[in-house]
Amino acid sequence: MKLFTIGPVSMTEEVRAAREGTDSVPYFRTPEFSEMMLESDELLRRFAHAGAGAKTIYLTASGTAAMEATILNAFTREDRLLIVNGGTFGARFVEIAKIHGIPCDEIVLPYGETLGREHFAPFAGKYTALLVNIDETSTGQLYDMDMLSQLCRERGMYFIVDAISSFLCDPLDMEAAGIDALITSSQKGACISPGLSMILLSERLLSERIERSSYASLYFDFKSYLRNFTRGQTPFTPAVGVCVELHAALCAIEKKGLEMHLAHIREVAEDFRRRLSSLPVHIPSFPLSNALTPVVFEEPIAYRVFTRLKDSYGIMVNPTGGALQERSLRVAHIGNTTIEDNAELISCLRQAIRDVEGM
Repeated sequence: MKLFTIGPVSMTEEVRAAREGTDSVPYFRTPEFSEMMLESDELLRRFAHAGAGAKTIYLTASGTAAMEATILNAFTREDRLLIVNGGTFGARFVEIAKIHGIPCDEIVLPYGETLGREHFAPFAGKYTALLVNIDETSTGQLYDMDMLSQLCRERGMYFIVDAISSFLCDPLDMEAAGIDALITSSQKGACISPGLSMILLSERLLSERIERSSYASLYFDFKSYLRNFTRGQTPFTPAVGVCVELHAALCAIEKKGLEMHLAHIREVAEDFRRRLSSLPVHIPSFPLSNALTPVVFEEPIAYRVFTRLKDSYGIMVNPTGGALQERSLRVAHIGNTTIEDNAELISCLRQAIRDVEGM
């Protein structure tokens, strides 16, 4: 099965070699594992341009757990959050805040609209933080980082960014954008197995919020993770095999060069979008991440095309849930994906559309 999904992805040779290099995952309470984790962390923070004083939390948990843990460690019921809800994952931020009784307002962005400053005009009150999924994975829209960064500076808000499907796919400078928490996960931009999430925290958020937090939790207490990582360890058993994969993936990017890595993903994405113009579909007009392309069908056949690609052609793309299920598919451009793969996908997609329309 060839994967064109946003996560898990088709892994690179370097990551597959790391997974297959031993009969079992290594024991992890060792100096060697600690050294590997500290080296991974240095690369991760450098690729994010995290800035001096930034630190990372490594959670053996999904991206959703990282989103929830970040909110709980940084904010309380005394705060008020402003959340961009432009799809499934923006709605998840809202759900987390409401479950825990943290006051919030949401900017509900209809599908197809490009997020702009005008959407913030009705929300002129005092907010502690802005929470945003910088690439709303459910729709594919990439929000304007510069605009959001400027708004946070003007209004004195902390800037909390879920970059789970954008980090290591699109250019990102955490320090320049004033990002206080950058949430990412293993199975998307890092192109490795699911199970590990990373939260990069700015020095400002650490000193003003995390270190003063009274949040009570055994597993999700960030202060415990920070203490343990001074020696390259986590307080509880990590996803050891995924940590090994992360090290291999980051070292491969370091060897290739981050700019070259990002340029390749952009090239594959742009090539696919050019080829797509030959099919009876279109791409939304809003800005797109290099990570994925939403493919919108004129007729309500999207899910049947997804099924046909999977069952008849051995190709897996992302279906879209909810109201867009029959109108949209999402195609990822990350992992071990090439321009040659694009040609094959377009050919199979063309035939799958014909198959479905002829039923």
